[in-house]
Amino acid sequence: MVNGAEPSGPDSGSGPSSDIGALRIAVLLGDEADLLSASSPLAGLEWVHLSLEHQSHEPLTQLLDRAAELLSQGKPVVLSAKGGDENLRLYLLDGLTAAKRRLHVHCYLAGWASGMDCEFEAEGEVEAREKIQASALARAKRSAAQAQLHNSVANTLWDEFAALYRAVQALARRSLAPLAALDATATKPCYWFSRQHQARVLCLNLKRPNLKRLNLTANTGNAVQSVVLTQGSRLAAPRPLLDESRLFIPLGGSNIAELQTHLADLSAWLDALNSKAEAEAEPDTAANALQLKSQLLKSLVAKSLRDYDPWAPLALVLMAQSGTALAQEVLAMQAALAADAVQFKTPAGSCFCARPLGDAGLTLVYPGVGTVYANMFSDLSEYFPDLYAMLEREGDLGAMLQAASLYHGDPETAAANTARMSLSQQAIAGVGASYLFTQLLTREFKLRPRFALGYSMGEAAMWASLGVWQAPHQLIEATENSSIFNRAISGELTAVRRAWQLRDDEPIIWNSFLVRADAAGLDQLRAALPAFPRAYLAITQGDSCVLAGCETSCRALLAHLGKRGIAANRVTAMHTPPAMAVHGELLDFYTLALNQTALEPEALEPEAAGIDFISAAEAGPVSIDSQSIARSIADTFCGPLDFGALIHRAHDLGARLFLEVGADRQTSTLIDKILKQDGSRPALALAGNAKGADTATSLLKCLAQLISHRVSLSLAPLLAGLAQGTSQSTSSGTRSGTRADTSNYRTAFSTQNPAAAPTPSAEGEPL
Repeated sequence: MVNGAEPSGPDSGSGPSSDIGALRIAVLLGDEADLLSASSPLAGLEWVHLSLEHQSHEPLTQLLDRAAELLSQGKPVVLSAKGGDENLRLYLLDGLTAAKRRLHVHCYLAGWASGMDCEFEAEGEVEAREKIQASALARAKRSAAQAQLHNSVANTLWDEFAALYRAVQALARRSLAPLAALDATATKPCYWFSRQHQARVLCLNLKRPNLKRLNLTANTGNAVQSVVLTQGSRLAAPRPLLDESRLFIPLGGSNIAELQTHLADLSAWLDALNSKAEAEAEPDTAANALQLKSQLLKSLVAKSLRDYDPWAPLALVLMAQSGTALAQEVLAMQAALAADAVQFKTPAGSCFCARPLGDAGLTLVYPGVGTVYANMFSDLSEYFPDLYAMLEREGDLGAMLQAASLYHGDPETAAANTARMSLSQQAIAGVGASYLFTQLLTREFKLRPRFALGYSMGEAAMWASLGVWQAPHQLIEATENSSIFNRAISGELTAVRRAWQLRDDEPIIWNSFLVRADAAGLDQLRAALPAFPRAYLAITQGDSCVLAGCETSCRALLAHLGKRGIAANRVTAMHTPPAMAVHGELLDFYTLALNQTALEPEALEPEAAGIDFISAAEAGPVSIDSQSIARSIADTFCGPLDFGALIHRAHDLGARLFLEVGADRQTSTLIDKILKQDGSRPALALAGNAKGADTATSLLKCLAQLISHRVSLSLAPLLAGLAQGTSQSTSSGTRSGTRADTSNYRTAFSTQNPAAAPTPSAEGEPL
């Protein structure tokens, strides 16, 4: 027999009737400090507390039945359980009550069902579980196709409640990470993508094995329970970018001597930190000393961010993973300043520049096809949930990032799926990654670039990301279905077949090769090309180039020159003569409506205001009109790409800081090599992401370098989540306000006054 959720309570014993609507029990996580504050919509409610015994064997669905009965009587319920160091609480109230109070909730309980798999004698264990799951989904008015299904084995009510709590967290965080314990293959956190305007649905299936030995039932079998939850509108609190294991301390000054003074004060404060923690902790309790030290370090970071002077002529940033490591970073920075280092950077991310480039030459660089990688930015949503929610409202975020191919809880599966992506899929995901990172930098950190350029197809990403096109999301479906990217210059290579005048049954073996070549080597290669008419010099980029075309011809050319090439095994005819066959189609494809404000530069979207857009196909900045933009993209895609010349031209126009926005750092590495070849050009290439590195740490290292070069940006996202004892504004660090007061820094962090650093409030009040 399958028991369904019944508002009438646990004793009804029958499944839900077909005329009863889906349950809608509002659920809130109990770990948010402001949940029951005086200003909360929940203030004044009288809650009924249902506490779980850790070893209780009551099924979870019976507990939910009791809660539903209380809710039907107008009594809101708190479910709580304590196990080890965990103290879990869920607040439940009727969905109508939540709506009347205009309360945003983390999720809704929509239905549940339970039964014994031994009761389904005609079916196997799997079929029995599926029937109970189907009953719960029917109760919730949902289908299995709509739901994310998770199975778990639980031995006690505590185990079941902990699984339910993680499921609520998963919906609140829009992340599958909290459910990793329920999925043996999930080893990496993964954002929970969903179709635009469709709520996420989770079906939690719980199995409690062999209840007979617990003397709870006369039957021998497994208790099976299914609980269905649907997404609410409330997001979980962002995960802090900074904590005691990820320290970030910016220090500004008028000159080197002032910076050295700040470093000396900080060093003295750190020396006093251990003794202060040990003195104030309870005797013989090392954990208390560590906790106090952690609080003091976080308070130090919060104060340094609030006191940071964005107008100071010079600045340095210290990054470290612990207080001990921070002390070492201070010593290294002191030595660098004493040695009159012009530019200094440590592996941990600490950095300083004695001749900052400023933000007048800040240039966003958009990478081309092939830079996306499996599970890229996988945990970024935990730090910026509001940004992801906004992007979901604006368009299909999953399609924009090609989530079905790039993301999976099992890294090996994700890597295999990524390797099979077509050119059009890689192009969409590349633009999506750049779009996401651009919104992160311009909306969250208030970065205002002066120039923008792209590597190859990165030019399309540039226009899509910076608010010029009216509906950039329409390019997703258009690219997916485009014969240009799926057949003409990739896949079947119909444009190449026409150019080479091949019959339909003649094969094309196409490949591209990365070749090391200095200026003399490039001259030799160009001189040899006429003898190999199906090999093309597609891209030149500093000390290397890309040779593309017939694989046999390319290998023969390389052998003739005595050179080696690294095969890319990528089929694309972009930047080769056959691509000219689709020039007209590309013009039509990229002739898109502009934002109405795009024709009024002073009224452009904040991301694009005051930006000069630089194309490989144009001598100067591209005019902001549909035809000029489409022509520049088509010309770039179809002609050979001289990326080194593009960087030189951008530098001549005033570009100095080249910031790669997208997946990985391949393009910034190329730019760095090009700039080093020139030597005398004052410039720097950096990236906000690196494959294989921690996403947040890579971002912080990028921001640190921008600060050291005196680029204006907001520090508010770094302050978010850091506990503090004062109510100072979080907007310090932007140049829109007055100069921050740093006069008390030496006093606050001196050896004589180590207690002056503020400690977090007892309530953990966020900044």
